[in-house]
Amino acid sequence: MSSKTNNPFDNIQESQKNFLIVLIIILLPLICFSNSLLGDFVYDDLIIVKDNPNLKKLADIPNLFLQPYWGDNNNEGLYRPLTHVTYALNFAISGQDTYGYHLVNIFIHIINSFLIYWLSNNYCKNKYIALLCSLFFAVHPVHSEAVAAIYGRPELLATMFLLISWFGYVKSSKNKWWYIFSLLNYFLSLLCKESGIVFVGVLLLVQMCTESSWIAKLKPNPKLLGYILTTIPYLIIRVSVTKVLGIPKGGQFLGRESFLTRVYTMSLGYKEYFRMLIWPDKLYTEYTYDVIPRTTSLSFLVIFSLLVIFSLVIIGLWQINKRPALSYAILFFYVTTSIVSNIFLPTGVLIAERTIYFPVASVCLLLALILYQIKKIGWQKLSIGLAIILLTSLSIRTYYRNLDFKDNFALFGSVLKLVPNHFKMTTAIAGIYEEKGELLEAEKYYKKLIEIAPKYPQSYSSLASLYIDQGFDEKALPLLEKAIELAPNSANAYVPLARIYQKQKNYTKAVEAFQKASSLIIPNAKLQHELALAIFFQGDLEKAEQEMKKAIDLDPYFAEPRINLAKVLQKQNKLDQAQESLDKALKIDPNELDAYIVYGALFRMKTDLCGAKSYLLKALSSNSQLSQAHYELGLVYADMHLYKEARKEIELYIKLSPSNADAKKQLIEINKQALNPESEVKCPN
Repeated sequence: MSSKTNNPFDNIQESQKNFLIVLIIILLPLICFSNSLLGDFVYDDLIIVKDNPNLKKLADIPNLFLQPYWGDNNNEGLYRPLTHVTYALNFAISGQDTYGYHLVNIFIHIINSFLIYWLSNNYCKNKYIALLCSLFFAVHPVHSEAVAAIYGRPELLATMFLLISWFGYVKSSKNKWWYIFSLLNYFLSLLCKESGIVFVGVLLLVQMCTESSWIAKLKPNPKLLGYILTTIPYLIIRVSVTKVLGIPKGGQFLGRESFLTRVYTMSLGYKEYFRMLIWPDKLYTEYTYDVIPRTTSLSFLVIFSLLVIFSLVIIGLWQINKRPALSYAILFFYVTTSIVSNIFLPTGVLIAERTIYFPVASVCLLLALILYQIKKIGWQKLSIGLAIILLTSLSIRTYYRNLDFKDNFALFGSVLKLVPNHFKMTTAIAGIYEEKGELLEAEKYYKKLIEIAPKYPQSYSSLASLYIDQGFDEKALPLLEKAIELAPNSANAYVPLARIYQKQKNYTKAVEAFQKASSLIIPNAKLQHELALAIFFQGDLEKAEQEMKKAIDLDPYFAEPRINLAKVLQKQNKLDQAQESLDKALKIDPNELDAYIVYGALFRMKTDLCGAKSYLLKALSSNSQLSQAHYELGLVYADMHLYKEARKEIELYIKLSPSNADAKKQLIEINKQALNPESEVKCPN
């Protein structure tokens, strides 16, 4: 794939040229993606990184190699332990501050751009082509998802180790140790993401495009055997951890479709890939049937798409001897997207921008070759001018595309601008409005969901939950009944139904509904905690203790069940165990005010009135509207024989919770005690 030409910078010394090349490859992507540094955790970041308890301790890193990518209880057939290790290291350095995560992503992307330059120059023997290919790769807008979103890191890491492996493969012709180095990095690529397996196909394509005779092109290279053998232990480890070879049937996007349906649908998927590579004006992030329709029969658009796909393959094969670089640029895209094509091996996505992070190099090389040809015929200024225009246009588009990953609201909103009826994003934006407390907007989007998909039960459940939170239980019940009618074995309706029963103090039915929901989904710490609370309110303290401990086991960094476990233990008079549970809760979250209230009640039971008073005052200093804190403090003051203060606190409690009859009785009791006052209990300063 070599082509000789005059360098555009003939009057500059070689060392200066190399320095300028290095500087440009660093600065251009750094500037282009700089606005992603302040982006929040978005979309899959929340599950994979932010809320992942397995990343919180460096001591847990070995366990990351023993669990699937989505965690022990959520097996989608993915195994990417090395990616998780980098997230754990990020967390150890910067915790929940996203700046460090984004900086690592950009740094890896710059390394990949350098490696693309080196490999392009190695095969083309032309720095002009290599530099343009590298820069187009560095700033292509399709890369925003992989670079600007933290969850895109598997693509970056797998590509980096694959490119390093390729570098070692090239060097191995001079030194066998480079070959071992290459095999090691290939294995690391697989541990970052399954797509690294395409490297065997890439090397076969290199052989096809670099050897002169067809015998040499088709004769198996003995070195390839090493990569095949390296894949075997990876697959053994992967299967032993995930229990499946590929993606489980339930996690496949097109897994239940016929072969022809997959071909027809993915022909439109590839058409979309070609469009976003050449004209990336519309980038949807989440490509579902709302963007690429499920297609079961031939149509004009399918036939056209298939013609384009096969025509490009034919051109690539036809030019393999005449123009090997052109052939390579075309065929490289097909080889590197083969694993995500959904034709022979259905995956968990239809198409995705992040999955073509490495394949984007094909169109970048193609553009570089075209501009080089323009330069070669004597139009050097036009070639350089077009390159500058393209790089500027792509950089601007990328810079603004990064803003879509600023936060979830921006991301989901960007999709809905392009596809107003996008079901998944409508669901997500409704949830965001609900979290922000903009309930009218949330209601509007939940109702829109029901209009979009009237037979989808989750829409009814979500709207019902919104009404429950507002106290409109009567509006929620018919929605939940409809949801259960549509999906009797869906947990989504049973959870809000259980909450209604709990508000009605019908704890028996609440427990039954929570248990039904728990039996239908993968164990979940929050749901387990709600079940435990319902059992606690029901009065079964031993069972409540067991269920609270299950919630803690599911998420050791979830403070709330530890606080409520302390309440259960306190009721059972296990005061030391209760205090231990509270201590652990406050280590996890020192701002959990409910823990201070429980501490107050606990210390009162231990007759440490000064300690109880201290904790309760600390809670009220942060939030004076905590009614239970006022009540507990009133009881403490009464025990300290500070009747005036006790009355004041109980009265404040009654003002905040006027329906509690017990508090009014307690106030009467305090007034009686005040008639026969005892000496006050004084606390040390």
